[in-house]
Amino acid sequence: MTQTQEALPLAGRKLVVADDDPDQLTYLATVFEDYGATVVRATNGDEALAMVQSEKPDLLTLDLEMPGRDVGEVFKILRNDPELASLRICIVTGRPELRKLIYQRAVKPPEGFLAKPVTEESLLLAVRKALDLSR
Repeated sequence: MTQTQEALPLAGRKLVVADDDPDQLTYLATVFEDYGATVVRATNGDEALAMVQSEKPDLLTLDLEMPGRDVGEVFKILRNDPELASLRICIVTGRPELRKLIYQRAVKPPEGFLAKPVTEESLLLAVRKALDLSR
């Protein structure tokens, strides 16, 4: 691993970060940008879906409770769309009890699941794992 890869492990990666809480959205986006990622922000399920379809990111972080289209429906649409089915998804939620519902769906589960509040370390670890990046 080069020094740049160690310092900026998300360099060259595009992420869509979806969260309706402005502070949480800023925190997540800033962490990813600090590690080299290009970040596109979404504040509801409809925006998240539109951004994923137009931006073709490497990964989507998705809060489970946002206004607009039901996030469970967004998740299902993404997993059932042949062009988007390979998208890596990491759930970041303040409702960890909803994990069971996501994993029970008849679609491929998310590559990561984090309960808020998240630390920079846990967030980076989960995203690197979801993207299959070595430590």
